[in-house]
Amino acid sequence: MKENFKQKQIFLDANNSTGKIKIEKLCSLIENHPYKDEIFRTFKVNNIKDEYIWIDYIDLIYNRVLHLMTKYKRYKITAETKDIDVFEESVKAAEEPNIIFKFEEYAEVDEVKKNLKAIAIYDAKNTFLDQYEMTKYANNLFKIGHADLANYNVQYFKNKAKESENYNKEKSFRLVDFEETTYLRGITSLGYYEYGIDFTFVVAMLSLYKNMKANPGTAEYRIKSAAISESKLEIIAAEKFTKDGGSFGQVSTAIKITTNDLGTGSLNFVNIISVNQVGTNGFFLIPKKNSIIENSTLIINHNTKPKNVFTSLSNMEEILNTTDSFIKEINSIKAIKTPDELRARILAKIVSPRSVFKTMKNLSDIFNRKIRNEISNFSKLIEMCNKAEELDIDYDLKDKLRYIISDIILYGNTKDI
Repeated sequence: MKENFKQKQIFLDANNSTGKIKIEKLCSLIENHPYKDEIFRTFKVNNIKDEYIWIDYIDLIYNRVLHLMTKYKRYKITAETKDIDVFEESVKAAEEPNIIFKFEEYAEVDEVKKNLKAIAIYDAKNTFLDQYEMTKYANNLFKIGHADLANYNVQYFKNKAKESENYNKEKSFRLVDFEETTYLRGITSLGYYEYGIDFTFVVAMLSLYKNMKANPGTAEYRIKSAAISESKLEIIAAEKFTKDGGSFGQVSTAIKITTNDLGTGSLNFVNIISVNQVGTNGFFLIPKKNSIIENSTLIINHNTKPKNVFTSLSNMEEILNTTDSFIKEINSIKAIKTPDELRARILAKIVSPRSVFKTMKNLSDIFNRKIRNEISNFSKLIEMCNKAEELDIDYDLKDKLRYIISDIILYGNTKDI
């Protein structure tokens, strides 16, 4: 993946944050969004535009989203198979060759255009090849230096598409212009709705603000983690007011807000547990759906029509203000009586030959030290998990690590996730 398109963690620097933002300024992010008017109606923005949302680090996230929206121009085109060529193009000797999509004819909005070249990123290439069930074969040809043979196969199906409508599929192609270069982010069906990081951030913050106003003095939030690219966003916002979680120490409800323009869930709002320890930012436990812990979620898929999205958003209160029920349920988990066993299971998972973490000595060192197998020392395991959360590692790996730790601590599982 090209560095400029990787989802990266944002450094939450208290010295550079006011912890507030004016609603009018927040909503400037969606000034040109197709669903702006519906957002304004749903949240009655015109009535509250001069009010401020007080959420720790909200202004830092705003700045990052604004930067991405300014630097990366996202848009879509439609094209038919018969008008698409795919080939390899060499770049600098030290770099991997680019896979190029050439659109000989395409439509942007209602205007027909010709001859556009875009560099494939993310899974765009594989998505295209998947329709012919030739992904593995073609990728191997690219890998061993026979890109001409891969293009020969593409040309074969392109010619078939010219001869028969059964092979000629019209798709939506998601593009982004960055530094005078056009990239192909993804290929989707025509009935695919993309909402974007701007929509997600604004709607999420307005939803939290609505809940704060409905529960004054009890609902206040702090953004504890954020990772963003031009196509993906994840924010974890935790309640500021913590409660006694027994062996887990101080805990609170957190909401994990995600969007992936090219993934299976356009908008996801998931209830998780924020485990806090004095002097640290804490770490997060992510319960499974339909598990011993009632895990409320709101998932809006890419095929959800816009009018139904706003109906779903009215259910946000169901996944907020749930700390009391979380505490009751996590205290019923029997596995917490054996903290050293859980530590050993986490370590085994990390150093497994099949693990993506097996070469990360700084991570395995955290869980290497044995702890006495007593409930009183469960705090030692919590401390280890805090240190793991603080590691500066690739975002996708950090998220996978959270799921591994959650799966073992909450359920004692060692199976692959």
